[in-house]
Amino acid sequence: MKLFDTLSRRKREFTPLEGNTVRMYTCGPSVYAYSHIGNFRTYLFEDVLVKYLKYKGYRVKRVMNITDVEDKAIVAARKERVSLGKLEGAKIKEFFSDWDALGMERPSVVARASEHVPQMLKLIDRICENGYCRENGDGVYFDVRRFRGYGELKHLKRPRYFGKAKGDDYAREGLWDFRLWKKWGRSDGPVKWKSRFGEGRPGWHIECSAMAMHYLGESFDIHCGGSDNVYPHHENEIAQSEAATGKALANFWIHSRHLTIGKRKMSKRTGNVLYVKQLNKMGIKPRCLRFYLISKRYRSPLDFTKKKFVGEICRCKDAEVIMSRLERLAKGRKVGGAGKRGTRIARKLLREFEGAMDNDLDTGLAFRRIFREIKVAKVLLEEGKLGPVDAREIVDAMDKIDGVLGVLRTK
Repeated sequence: MKLFDTLSRRKREFTPLEGNTVRMYTCGPSVYAYSHIGNFRTYLFEDVLVKYLKYKGYRVKRVMNITDVEDKAIVAARKERVSLGKLEGAKIKEFFSDWDALGMERPSVVARASEHVPQMLKLIDRICENGYCRENGDGVYFDVRRFRGYGELKHLKRPRYFGKAKGDDYAREGLWDFRLWKKWGRSDGPVKWKSRFGEGRPGWHIECSAMAMHYLGESFDIHCGGSDNVYPHHENEIAQSEAATGKALANFWIHSRHLTIGKRKMSKRTGNVLYVKQLNKMGIKPRCLRFYLISKRYRSPLDFTKKKFVGEICRCKDAEVIMSRLERLAKGRKVGGAGKRGTRIARKLLREFEGAMDNDLDTGLAFRRIFREIKVAKVLLEEGKLGPVDAREIVDAMDKIDGVLGVLRTK
């Protein structure tokens, strides 16, 4: 099995660092706003990755964070005149409602940033002890010029130093001293914790490093996220984590491409967004949406329009109808041994599915191969050349495949 590693810019053969367990960290939602289907494209890719690793026989420990301490959430709570907890509680509940509707497996650990501030402070102490901190009037910053490898994940070329980053959004690509601890200000309201640096709260980037290492150790197998996380978030995670430990944080960095609408990036800021429940009301069921969002490899562009969606879903529905017919046939009286035609189709389904998925989770190729073999089964079915045992072989293979993809079987 090969996966594309963003840091090395190449596909590498995957094996766990220790034993048969894959330790994996995935960046979860920032709950200042509701999650849209562009966010869920990333979460669905990660769901498929987890399920395929298990299909391959690995045990998986997946940790996902919830960013419930950040500038945007505090600003949103102030605008809506509600407490931070009330604002985020509704968003988190809705997030997991959509998560379950899309047929995703819950992570082993869901870590809320607000519940792990002690771990963050310990990590900041280690970073400072190693000489990477700069204390300023408004907080503690990571001195990015001290970390020689900064920019390798993004592959920054001749990056300029711009000084202290005022927030989490950078005006241009380059070297910015980023915040590890923000000192409390009146605009923060009741959101604050005590520390040796004074009352305040953690920066966004330190949250993920601290929680990942707390649950998975100082080095683990896979770190995932959307392509927008590469810089500065994951770049900063690498810098602060390795500054503290001297070890590589993750063996693989894997990122999914954005989903667009009409070729424009889906973004909460611009309002160019669609939501799971919104589409459900339009007649687009979550299982169909799941299929569309994984219908191409996670690193390939995917644009959402109603026309493209309907075209893709037709292929899926045709396969579903044929599988239902095979299921009914499989329940018939079994005569003799396994049917040769059914065995041949079943083995080819599994072999070609695994070949596509072992090549960096190429779900697009996997679906094309699956639909091709199902069409072969359809012709044989219509010609009366498949018996109950043949059908059972094909259905069993498809059940195994759909344990990963989660879209082709209705049961």
